[in-house]
Amino acid sequence: MTQSSQDTKGALGQRRTIDYSAVFTASPDGIVVVDHSGVIQDTNPELERLFGYGPGELLGSKIEALVPEEFRSGHEERRDGFIGGPRTRPMGVGLELAGRRKDGMTIPVEISLSPGEPDDSGFIICTVRDITERKRLRAFTAGAVKAAEEERLRIARELHDDTAQRLAALIIRLKLALDAKRPDDRAAMCGEVLEELRETAESVRRIARGLRPPALEDAGVVTALQAHLRATVEHLDLTSEFDFEAIDHLLHRDAKLVLYRVVQEALSNVIRHAEASHVSIQIGVRENAVRAIVEDDGVGFDPETLDGERGLGLMGMKERAGGVGGSVTIDRSGTGGCRILLSIPILGLETGDE
Repeated sequence: MTQSSQDTKGALGQRRTIDYSAVFTASPDGIVVVDHSGVIQDTNPELERLFGYGPGELLGSKIEALVPEEFRSGHEERRDGFIGGPRTRPMGVGLELAGRRKDGMTIPVEISLSPGEPDDSGFIICTVRDITERKRLRAFTAGAVKAAEEERLRIARELHDDTAQRLAALIIRLKLALDAKRPDDRAAMCGEVLEELRETAESVRRIARGLRPPALEDAGVVTALQAHLRATVEHLDLTSEFDFEAIDHLLHRDAKLVLYRVVQEALSNVIRHAEASHVSIQIGVRENAVRAIVEDDGVGFDPETLDGERGLGLMGMKERAGGVGGSVTIDRSGTGGCRILLSIPILGLETGDE
């Protein structure tokens, strides 16, 4: 081998080492290297961030430090089994694995294991991925499907129990009216049928309004939200204010519906959960985006620990906003209640279509 080829090989080897180090440091997943005794030899920054440790703080600790206490004995047995027959394999497929942070909090994780290089088989490389958001999204999807099915069932029941029954009765009454011998009786019965038809038509319109408010198309999203706020708080012990700028021309059709639904859900949460005496809605334009703020003076909450129906609703807001390139942030209001901020890029910046 010539000196030139040796220099080239050495340079490539050095570059390879540098590249591997950069990958280890910059990896979006946590990486921990342990020896054949389960002692941690190295960790990357993402692993330390994920589990709440400082740089190098885990070095020399057993890998079981990252495992919830109730699973540690079983984990040691599985670790010893892997050392005895190391091979690259994913873990967590179809299983609910958990990691333990420094503060004691348990997080759902996905883990893959790989043995070291052939001359270094006593080391194991563990890649750890936080799947908290994935689980939340899965829960949201399942909840959204359930909510959609329940809404379909509600509409079906309403159409069957109310509208269909009314129409069936009207058919019978109309037949009786047509068979009536006296003109006066026929006219009176037809008048009653006409009134029932008006009420049935209004019932159908009410169902349709629940699916998509006509004011949203006819008068615009701001006017539709004004009407919704007024109708919602009319009989409640809740004061309200509504400040707005003209923004309908800045949003495409889908974005307007997202704005309406997110504000509607936020207002619903205030009424059901906040124990507030005042709510305000502000809609305007800031930094090339339409922003809507719903703020109350209620009891507030921690969105990170929220679950159940309210947690599903908040996740639904974020999913809706994300679908049109927007975002939702949740924090405390100036009065200690809740402040929900929706931001949607103005027309042309995100989709460029109407």
